[in-house]
Amino acid sequence: MKRFLKILTILILLGYLVTSIFLWGHKSEEVVCQRFYISVCDSAECNLITADKLYNYLRKEHLLPEGKACRDINLSAIEKSVSRIDLLTNIDCYYEQNGDVHLMVEQRRPFMRIITDDEDTYYLDREGERIAVDTMYVAQVPLVTGNVDDRVMATSLIPLVEYIVAHEFWCNQVAQIYVTPQHEVMIYPRVGSHVILLGTINDYERKLASVLALYNQAMPQVGWNAYDVISVKYKDQVVCSRRDRKYRHNTWTKKTLSTYE
Repeated sequence: MKRFLKILTILILLGYLVTSIFLWGHKSEEVVCQRFYISVCDSAECNLITADKLYNYLRKEHLLPEGKACRDINLSAIEKSVSRIDLLTNIDCYYEQNGDVHLMVEQRRPFMRIITDDEDTYYLDREGERIAVDTMYVAQVPLVTGNVDDRVMATSLIPLVEYIVAHEFWCNQVAQIYVTPQHEVMIYPRVGSHVILLGTINDYERKLASVLALYNQAMPQVGWNAYDVISVKYKDQVVCSRRDRKYRHNTWTKKTLSTYE
C-alpha cells in the first residue's frame, strides 16, 4: 500500500510538472517583450564592443525583439546575425517567462594586428584565429607587418608577441615587428634609430636578452643613435652596423666592445 501511494505521488508530481511546462511555454510565447538586455562578458577588462553598439547593430538588421510577442522573436536569427561579428564568441539569446529577452556574448580579444605586404589587414587572437578589422572597434595591440600572408607564419609569431607584451621593457620599446620576404624577423624600437634583426623566430628570448645587455652596457658609451642595425641572428653574437661611415661594424659581447675600421 505504501509503495502504491509512493508511486502515485510520483506520477502526480510528474504530471503536474509536464502540465506546468506546457502551460508556461504556451503562455510565455504570447507575452510581449518589453525589455531587451545585452550583456558583453568581461566588458570591464576589454571594451572593444559595447552593448549600445550591438543594440544599434541589431536595430539596423531589424532584429530588435522589443514590442514583439515571444512567438514572433527569432532568437536563432539574432544569434546568427551577431555571430557574423567575428570578435564575438559563445553567443546565447533567450527569453524569460515575463517576456524579457537576453543576449549574452563573450569577446574574442585581438592580440596583434597584421598588415601584410599585399595590404591585407586583420587582427589575430591568442589562438591564431583571424578577426576582421572593423569600424566597430579599434584595438591597441602590437603591430606586425611584412610577409605574413601565410597563416603558419603569422601564428608562429604569437609566442614572440606574448613574450614582448609580458616583458616590462620590451613592451614599451617595441614599436613594430616586420617580417622580411626571407621570413626573418626585424624589430623597430621606439627609442633609437636602429632596427633589431632577430633572424629566425627561434631562440628569441636569448636574442632579446643579448640586445638588452647591449642596451645596458654599450649604449651609455656610444649613444642610442650610433647604429642603424643590431643583428642577433647568429648564435652568441651581436653584430652592430654603425651609422658613422668611418666604421664598418662592431662585434659586441657582454665583456668587450671591439671596433673595427
